[in-house]
Formats: sequence, structure tokens, C-alpha cells
Amino acid sequence: MAESGGPDIGWDFFISYTQADRAWAEWIAWTLEDDGHRVLVQAWDFVPGGNWTKSMQDGVVHSTRTIAVLSEAYLQSVFGAAEWQAAWAADPDGAKRKLLPVRVADCGRPGLLASVVSVDVFGRDEASAKTTLRNAVTHALSGRAKPVTAPAFPGESRAIPEPVRFPGLPSLWKIPGRNPNFTGRDHELAAIGLALTAESTVTVHSLRGLGGVGKSQLAIEYAHSHASDYDLAWSIAAEKSATIPDQFSELARKLGLDPADDPDDLRDQVHHALRGLEGWLLIFDDADDVADIRPWLPTIPLRTGVPGHVIVTTRRGGFRSLGQVMDLDVIDLPAAVRLLRARVPGLEQRVAEELAAALGRLPLGLEQAAAYIDITQTPPADYLHLLKTHTTDMLSEGEAFAHSDTIATVWTLSFDRIHVDSPASLQLLDVCAYLAPESIPLDLFRNHPDQLPAPLTHAVTNLKTFNEAIGKLVDFALAKRTDGGLQLHRLVQAALRARHEQPPRSLSGQPDGP
Repeated sequence: MAESGGPDIGWDFFISYTQADRAWAEWIAWTLEDDGHRVLVQAWDFVPGGNWTKSMQDGVVHSTRTIAVLSEAYLQSVFGAAEWQAAWAADPDGAKRKLLPVRVADCGRPGLLASVVSVDVFGRDEASAKTTLRNAVTHALSGRAKPVTAPAFPGESRAIPEPVRFPGLPSLWKIPGRNPNFTGRDHELAAIGLALTAESTVTVHSLRGLGGVGKSQLAIEYAHSHASDYDLAWSIAAEKSATIPDQFSELARKLGLDPADDPDDLRDQVHHALRGLEGWLLIFDDADDVADIRPWLPTIPLRTGVPGHVIVTTRRGGFRSLGQVMDLDVIDLPAAVRLLRARVPGLEQRVAEELAAALGRLPLGLEQAAAYIDITQTPPADYLHLLKTHTTDMLSEGEAFAHSDTIATVWTLSFDRIHVDSPASLQLLDVCAYLAPESIPLDLFRNHPDQLPAPLTHAVTNLKTFNEAIGKLVDFALAKRTDGGLQLHRLVQAALRARHEQPPRSLSGQPDGP
């Protein structure tokens, strides 16, 4: 056993990391345990029912050394900073080598981190990375001699039953590129992982929310963070159900199959092939209806310990029939400020907070604004003024990462669908667009039907029809029901008002009339 120097309840190493680097943290922890060290790592040791904050405190205080898993995501993590700074404060001159930074990505070492010697394990193959890590630990542990042969297998006391794979992309991979400015969502990423691993069968987890809230980016980030858990990770554009068979044919060819022409046979082919893999992840992105994707979801029994996971992103309701649903909300204020500053270095805190508030902390709006400021070099305070005084124009300016829509267009199809399905629902939206972006009492409509346009005026006088009109908005994630009220995001309201300022359009998108 390596030197401890801590209490009997302590550990040799505490692994400090952010969820984006979980795969690296587990690989490091496994490698160290293989060498006989006692390791505390959140992914294995912070089990349901425990106190997360206390466990983290115990890890920092009662571990001889802290390994900081460095990446850009880690450097932006509030919890990560608290953990490595606590280790540094306990050994500011480095005499006890209590802080060991291990870079898993090509990132900087700002501030005090620059004074601590780090090691790099990224950009290497597994054997080289493992040697680098072990050499670093050997040098840090005074007087320790590495054994010639590997320690004996410790049996059932192992943290997990199978070795952790070296972080890297699986050979069968079709996932969009990672957003370099992805910010926050640590708790959501952890919740997805917990939900997907809770069952021993194929697990479906849906991410639901307003267009532009970051559902697809969260699914993509999860796939990249957990790439080493799977032999296959594949994204399927599910908005148009007619395109799914062609995408399954492509997947079948990548699996070495000759794709069947019949959709039922094609599904069976792919589902059977997945059963032979050591774990797979399918993402059905922007699904519109449960019925569109249900036939394509694998239902094959899995071998013990082999993950078969499905993530669905959608704006629509009804997906709880497939499994758990996470209702995704806007990001919090600190994350919104960090997202803006990632693209606009030097952005003042006050202006950043005002921008975040004006954009309702919606990721699409924040990225769009940051992109506009970055490209045009508009002073942030001037952009804020333009956003307030020329709202309609600014809704279409700027281009968010990997997103073809802007705030001006992201909900257009939903508005058009609602117009066809329920004119009263669209009228309700239009009225709400001119009210405050707080919960709007439903009695405001029920008590004044004579002030409303038809057919909304008739809908509000009947509980069933009024509830159906509201339900249509909730179904498309354009509004939230609150206790006795209805709430719209401020940018949805702005997009509706901008829509009213434009010439009337036909459903084909062309202006009506001369």
C-alpha cells in the first residue's frame, strides 16, 4: 500500500473532476486501484442515499493527495476550483505534493495551478498514458517502489466488475461535434447517467423542453463524456419520421450488414446486431411523436453489464410512455454569464448579468448574442441597448454553434402547427405575448371573454375547451402551466411580437397578397 499519512478512514487519492471528464476520472481511478492505492471517486463512491456535500468534504480533507483532472470544463467548474484550491492551501509550497494536476485535454493552467507541475495523458495511446500516470504517482509518493508484477486481483471488493476502458471514441461513432463552449449542466449530465444506468434492460431517457434550451447539445455532451462506455454511439435525426429508415440503413452498413429493404426486417437486423456489442447508445434527436420512433427502439434483452441506452430529445409531450423524462429548463445565471464570457472575454459582470436576464438565460439566445458581439465586435453594452430598442431585428442576428435556427425562426414551425391544429391556442399565445413574462392568471381570460377574439372567446367559457387550448401550448413546450396560471419565456413572447410586425404569411412561408 502506498503511503497514506491520513486517518484510517482516509484515502490515498481523491479524484477531483467535472462530469464532462468522468470517463478519464474512472480510468485514472481504476489504474491507481490496480496499483493498490485507495481511491475516492464520485462515480463509484457517492451512492444514492449518501450526502453528496459531506462526501466531497471528506474526500478533500481525508485524502492524502488530490488529483485534479484538468480540462477547460474543469477550469470553469466552481466545485472543481474549490477542491483543488483546498489541496493547494494545505500544501502551498508543494513539499508534500498534495495536489497532482493531470491534464486530459490541451488546456491552460491559470493562476496558482501554473506553479504546480502537471502531467499530460491526452494525445497518447493507453499504454503510454498509463505509464505517464504511474510515473507521476511514483515520483509524488516518496520512497515507493513500483512492483515488477501487477497486484493480485482483489476479488469482489472491486469497485466495478469489469475493467474501465481507456477514454476515446468508439469505432462506430456518428455524433455531432462537441460544443467547445458547452457550459453548466453538471447536475443534468449526472442525472442522465444515473437514469440510464439504473436499469439492466434497454433504457430510454427523454430530454424535453423549449426549442433553443439546449436539449440536443446536452445529449451530444453526454455522448462525448461517456464515449468510452460504448462500442457504438449513433445520432438519428428524428424530426421527420420518413428519414429514419434511410438512417438505419446507414447504421446497418456500418455494422457490416446488407440493409434489408423492408423496414421491419431492417429494424430486426440492426437490433440483433446491437446485441453483439459491448454497449451502445442511440440518440433520436428532435422527435415529434412517440409513435414515430417507438418501432425503432431496440427491445432486445441485454447481457449482464452491457449498456443499451437511448436518449430522445423532443419539444413534445407524451414521451413518459417510453421511460423517464427530464424537463430541461434554462441555465442558471452563473452558467449564463460563463457562456457569454467564453465568447466575449473581458465582458463586465454587470453587463453580462443584464444580457443574461434580457435573454431569459436561454442557451440559444445567449450563444446567438455572443456570436454577434464576437463577429461584429459590438460593445456588449451597445448590443444590450440594441436588443431593447430593436428587438425584432436582433432576434435574427448572430449564429449559434451547430444551430441553423435563430430566435426569430426556432419556433416558427410550432406556431404554424398550432395555427392549423388549434387557432384558439395561437390566439392565446398572441395575447400572452404582450403580457409580463411572469405567471399569467388564467382567470384573466375566464373573467373577460368578451375582450378576446373568436374562437378564443368561445374556448375560455368552457373548461374542457380552454384546457385543451392551453394543453396544446404545453405540449409544444411553448408555455408552462403554473398554479392557476400560464407562463411564457420572454424570447417566445418577443418572437411572437416580431411575427405580428411581419406581413402575413401562407403556411408555405411566402407572404400573402401583393
